[in-house]
Amino acid sequence: MRLLVTGCCGFIGSAFLRRALQDPSVERLVNLDALTYSGRRENDQELEADERYRFVEGDIASAEVVGKIFAEEQPTAVVNFAAESHVDRSPFAARRFVKTNIEGTLCLLEAARGAQEERGGEVRFVNVSTDEG
Repeated sequence: MRLLVTGCCGFIGSAFLRRALQDPSVERLVNLDALTYSGRRENDQELEADERYRFVEGDIASAEVVGKIFAEEQPTAVVNFAAESHVDRSPFAARRFVKTNIEGTLCLLEAARGAQEERGGEVRFVNVSTDEG
């Protein structure tokens, strides 16, 4: 399995990373994270020693960044933890919430669909979300 996992420098995502890399069926795991207010590199740095792991700093709403990852890494599954989730900030930064939570998720979905059409087979997609924000 080749995973693209987003937003994994946060608390929950980094726990997922560590668990996923314990699975021998995971041959590659790419963590795409924008390192916003809740993302910290120290949450994933211990994983750098694992040759299956790659960190990419970038925005899930960037078709260029996401497209490059799909071309280079050919993920067979996407797990999306990336989100603006600080509900107290949402009224004051609505555009940022829409860009990440809606446009970013759409960008990932479109890349996954494009990869399915190009390569055949399927790209599984798991979206982890919240009822806040």
